[in-house]
Amino acid sequence: MKLAREKLAASEQTVNSYAERIEAHRRDQAALAETILAGQNYEAACKWLLGTDDEPGRLPTIQAQLDAPSPTIQGFTADRLTQLLSAREHAMQQWSDASRMLAVRAGEVSYAQLYEAVLALAEGADSCPACGTDLTHVRNNPFDRARAGLQELADLAVLQQQEVAGQQALSEATRALWLQMVDVMAALRATCQAEFGAVQLPALPGTHAGEWLGQWTEGEQPAWNNLLRLVGLVEQQDAAARRARNEREQLVIERNRLDGHRLAVERLRTTAEALQKEYGEAQLTITQFEEANRELIAAVESEKDIIALNQRIKAAYDEYLPVLHGYLGTLPAQLIQGLAEQAKDLYNAFNRGDHGNDKLNGLWLPIAENGKIEIEFVGSLGVRYDALVVLSEGHIRCLGLAILLAKNIEQHCPVVIFDDVVNAIDDEHRDGIWRTFFEDGRLDGKQVILTSHAEEFLLRIQQELGAVRAGEIRRYKFLPHAGEHELRVDADPPIKNYVLLAQQALNADEKRDGLRHTRPAIESLTDQLWTWMGRRGDGRLELKLPGPRSPWELNNKCLKLRSALNRMSAQYPNVVAAVAALDKLLSVNGVSIEWGYLNSGTHDSQRDQEFDRAAVRTIVEAVVALDQAAVALRNG
Repeated sequence: MKLAREKLAASEQTVNSYAERIEAHRRDQAALAETILAGQNYEAACKWLLGTDDEPGRLPTIQAQLDAPSPTIQGFTADRLTQLLSAREHAMQQWSDASRMLAVRAGEVSYAQLYEAVLALAEGADSCPACGTDLTHVRNNPFDRARAGLQELADLAVLQQQEVAGQQALSEATRALWLQMVDVMAALRATCQAEFGAVQLPALPGTHAGEWLGQWTEGEQPAWNNLLRLVGLVEQQDAAARRARNEREQLVIERNRLDGHRLAVERLRTTAEALQKEYGEAQLTITQFEEANRELIAAVESEKDIIALNQRIKAAYDEYLPVLHGYLGTLPAQLIQGLAEQAKDLYNAFNRGDHGNDKLNGLWLPIAENGKIEIEFVGSLGVRYDALVVLSEGHIRCLGLAILLAKNIEQHCPVVIFDDVVNAIDDEHRDGIWRTFFEDGRLDGKQVILTSHAEEFLLRIQQELGAVRAGEIRRYKFLPHAGEHELRVDADPPIKNYVLLAQQALNADEKRDGLRHTRPAIESLTDQLWTWMGRRGDGRLELKLPGPRSPWELNNKCLKLRSALNRMSAQYPNVVAAVAALDKLLSVNGVSIEWGYLNSGTHDSQRDQEFDRAAVRTIVEAVVALDQAAVALRNG
């Protein structure tokens, strides 16, 4: 019913405004008539422009003239023919002069050939080629005379070249004249058939070679003069054609202007028809509305309450929408508030192995849509860079991880989940990432869930976390299916920490297994201590080798490391525990079978003696203490 009412209101508006719109249309017609033909009304202007069935208008008349074929311009002139003939006569004169001069000196050619023949015998000659007289006794050296004669006849060659060039120029001038005359004759046959047939000009040969020009120019040149006279007629026709073309250009300009008026007339006609049609439809709508919508009128009353409710809802929404837009505009800034500094510190921690100048001095996160993440390097203070442009893919991953982790820390989330976090990240950054997770204390109090396909990465974490924290880890291993395409989970996979494995073997009285796990534990722990020592001072150790290709012995490495750490105990009190653990480890005799097993690399071999349980226990307990000391040193 509401739509019907709206249609009725529109129809009433159309009827009420019809007279005004018709008057505006008449004013448009009068203005157009003044533009088409000043001082005339609209009907007279349209009749003059478009015409009637009995009398064509100006626009159809001009269009008919433009539709007629455009006159052809031949472009031939008597002056051009005269110039070509003069050029040919000049070339003829040049060639004749050169030929005559060459004929005058033609007798000298024999001398030139004779001199050339004499000079051909000059190579190695010592006597006259004619009489055999020794060249030292002749009056005139024939070879010198031949050379002098050829020098005097040098201009003969120039004359020969001029004669050839003149002949070529004559041929080209004759050809140009012949081509022009061929085109002129063809044009005369097409444009001046009666005059051309009356004079009976000589026929042109199929080529420019030969003596065909004489019949045109002999005597008083009647044929040539007739040709020039006919070409004069063509020139007159060309002049008339050019005038006609200029007139056509003016007609085109007028046609285009009048065609614009025609389009304006058609638009006004279309508008008048549309106004009349719209007025008729509006009257019909008003006439039929009451009868056709009697039931709808009653339904309108029942819709008033619904309309009022919708208006209240719209008003409330219009009031709420700016608040929502304001909230959305400030949301990015709220989400990243306080994250930049935290994310910067995390990024630097992830990249702790990078050069100092490559660490971040500042980080600016975007606070609006399509904003940039900008960074400032320690080595380029005061210069901001687009992080996504200057950073490598691995560094961009580290930055993204730092931002997400900073958000987790800022919101005090009790859980943080790292799903394959080191995928596509190199080993150096993996080290910085896991140390940031587990050594820097940033995630203390959070439940950390870490998944990874990198077995060596997980193994390394379990070693460097220390036996105590490694024992607190809950581990799950997803196993590959065996064709059943079902999820297979090992809820209690074997632990990977060497210290814990050594303790388990000792508790089970497996002495060999205890030593087997102890050796990689000692290697890992001593490497950790060695690395820690190198970062705080001189990390050089002097290790003894039994041979040129022999590996260093583990016992010797422990001895040298204990001595180096002992020198640092006064500066770093936590080193005392590490030294005490190494003392306990080295208290077992270095030539014992236990140390022999550790030094050899724990390869399987037959042994006649049994390992001493007390020695094995001492070694394992020392490794446990060394593990605790290494953790304490790393954590400060």
